[in-house]
Amino acid sequence: MATGQAAGTAAALAIQSGDSVKELDVAVLQKQLRAQGAILD
Repeated sequence: MATGQAAGTAAALAIQSGDSVKELDVAVLQKQLRAQGAILD
């Protein structure tokens, strides 16, 4: 489930920023996932 959440969040952030998923700032993705309640550590 966590992998799907990360993939979906990454896709949404990429769409919002107009960038590809490969170009996303990992720190921004991690911040968003933590805000959603994901455990990354």
